[in-house]
Amino acid sequence: MVSIHPDLFKILRGYASLTAPIYLQFPAHLEAQIINDFLVDDVLLNLHFQQYPPSKQYQKSFWKWVIPHLEKKVQTEGDSEAEVDSRIYELYSQELLTSSSTPSLRPGNAELTAQSPPAESYITHFWRPGGSTSVDIGEWQTTTLLESRTLIESGTTGLRTWLASLILAQYLILNPALVHRKRILELGSGVGFLGSVVASLQLLAGHEDAGTLVMSDINDSVLTRCRDNVQLPCNLSSSHPDVRCCFLDWSAALDPNDIAPLTSLLREEVDADLILGADIVFDPNLIPALVAVLRLALESHSRPRTALIALTIRNPATTQKFTDAVRDSGLILEKLDLDMDDKMFMEAVEGGDANIGVNIFRITVQ
Repeated sequence: MVSIHPDLFKILRGYASLTAPIYLQFPAHLEAQIINDFLVDDVLLNLHFQQYPPSKQYQKSFWKWVIPHLEKKVQTEGDSEAEVDSRIYELYSQELLTSSSTPSLRPGNAELTAQSPPAESYITHFWRPGGSTSVDIGEWQTTTLLESRTLIESGTTGLRTWLASLILAQYLILNPALVHRKRILELGSGVGFLGSVVASLQLLAGHEDAGTLVMSDINDSVLTRCRDNVQLPCNLSSSHPDVRCCFLDWSAALDPNDIAPLTSLLREEVDADLILGADIVFDPNLIPALVAVLRLALESHSRPRTALIALTIRNPATTQKFTDAVRDSGLILEKLDLDMDDKMFMEAVEGGDANIGVNIFRITVQ
């Protein structure tokens, strides 16, 4: 067992998930040597971060925040033998300051610079199966992704993880029976965060038949990144025996020439028990096609099927258009009551400050 002080663990999780330092709290109540050792052993020399590092832009903003706090703590204690570890200064001055211009620490995005856009970065999310509050790191899982840190890249928003994916992932982690030994289809999988968590949950159940997972998107670059992320050796999802990515164009559900092969794919080849989607309702023009896909995937004479769709409520009118379209299609829609004030993922904590809510809708057939 490797235990860690809860306040230091929050910093570790924040660093791993590229949480802006403005949302982190320096543990000034702990001894300087304890903080110093943690920063060196668990952050700077961490083998995982050496192989899957946060962007240098983020590292620079993180250490720029840490160093003054640590120096002040050392001075406050007045221990003549205590000092900031020289390796921290070496990293900051020799590698980070010379790598690119210093980022602006604007609230909500520590990586933005006036000279260059945020670089793509590995990001690691810690999550605890069953909602355990343990600070024994061995009881936590991690999911690591390579993703864009810009809102839109190469004409798509699918190259980074969005808030609704974090919230839906937490819901499934707290209710793992929903995915155990199930056939699952994810719509708009993006870089693969939610799918990677689902695949890990299926394996953690310990059944010989873990279930299946099909992750879908319309953008080839996104699908390639999704496949690569799920297969990263550091992710438990890489051991899943039946995970695949596939191209899925929702508009085929509205095209008489394409609906037959799409129906065959959804009902015979994928044959999902559970359909998942997160942050996939952002363009009102896509809603008719999405609802048509949901209806095709949910309709079955063999067994009941369910969809869980998580939406970030940015434009209430768009959300209302989606819910109306679902009901008008004859599907049953229910908004779930979420009791998740303790957000599991650090980025969800940061995103929550924007006062943007996330709803999860359960959709079934009559």
